[in-house]
Amino acid sequence: MSINVFQQIKDLSIGAVIGAANIIPGVSGGTMALVMGVYQRLLTVLSGISIKTFKCFFGLFRFSQKSRQDFAEEFNRLEGFFLIKIFVGAIVAIVLLASLMEFLINHHHAATYGFFFGLVLLSAVYPYKLIRKMRPQLLIALFLGVASVFAISIGVNDKDLIEKAEIKQEKKAAKAAMKSNPNALAKTTKTVSKADTKSLLFMFLLGSVAITAMVLPGVSGSFLLLVLGGYFDLLSAIAERDMAILSVFLAGCMIGLIISTRMINYLLTRWHDATMTFLLGLVFGSLWVIWPFKHVYQLGDVTVYLKDNTLPTSFGPIEIMTIFSTLAGIAIVACFLWYEKFKKKT
Repeated sequence: MSINVFQQIKDLSIGAVIGAANIIPGVSGGTMALVMGVYQRLLTVLSGISIKTFKCFFGLFRFSQKSRQDFAEEFNRLEGFFLIKIFVGAIVAIVLLASLMEFLINHHHAATYGFFFGLVLLSAVYPYKLIRKMRPQLLIALFLGVASVFAISIGVNDKDLIEKAEIKQEKKAAKAAMKSNPNALAKTTKTVSKADTKSLLFMFLLGSVAITAMVLPGVSGSFLLLVLGGYFDLLSAIAERDMAILSVFLAGCMIGLIISTRMINYLLTRWHDATMTFLLGLVFGSLWVIWPFKHVYQLGDVTVYLKDNTLPTSFGPIEIMTIFSTLAGIAIVACFLWYEKFKKKT
């Protein structure tokens, strides 16, 4: 069996783009999956995960031939190799690019967002092509999709963004204090979880909703966490290594992933064109959120990029770099579109 090297690289690259997108505030991994043309395929595969899948996986520990055969059948049914390539690409991107993305957002914000703006702008053609028959009534679904992104982004105000930056400053100061005072580090490692039943339930629900945001194109998980008021609680749990809260949050993510993918897959099966048009609206709405030029607020040595969009008043190095990064994003999608067209001809 011959291996299509280009296809393997493409799948890994798509996974990397999805992973990188999840690091960027305001950018949805679901959007990138949709515009890269793998959204519906991923949705179908993920919605196929069931109790049987977990039984087959844990059955491997019986080390029997039948258990291996059952797992192989389930693995093939769920397009295991495709999923692995997407998730490996995403995880590698998150691990390798987390620090880089933080640096780029803080020091080259406009150019970084411009790159993603270019990706989304041209590749909106993907969901549009999946609409079987365009009808006037579908404009309602398109409007609802755009309005949904605006409604969520309105829920995050500039005060939240400034508070987030202040917490970052405090974390930097705390790290500096720990280096100068080793006893402070010892105290923090002995922190006991302060989570009660209510807060654990809240974090579970928060995880379920957050993963849904990652599945839905145009909806940023970090923005949604801010809207629901759990972003700073989760941030504190990560800083304090509160495994009780983090474990419950991840459990909520797993449950939410299974439920949300099944729900969206059902909607696509029952009302395909309306659902796809709604998703197209989410993509168009996300263009407003990831517009590269924003009003800024200076907090010490940290620049906070506020929600309000602006137009460049001059064309200096920043603006030129942003234009080139936007064109780079467009060029990448153009290459994918060309490859898809070439593949159909051959």
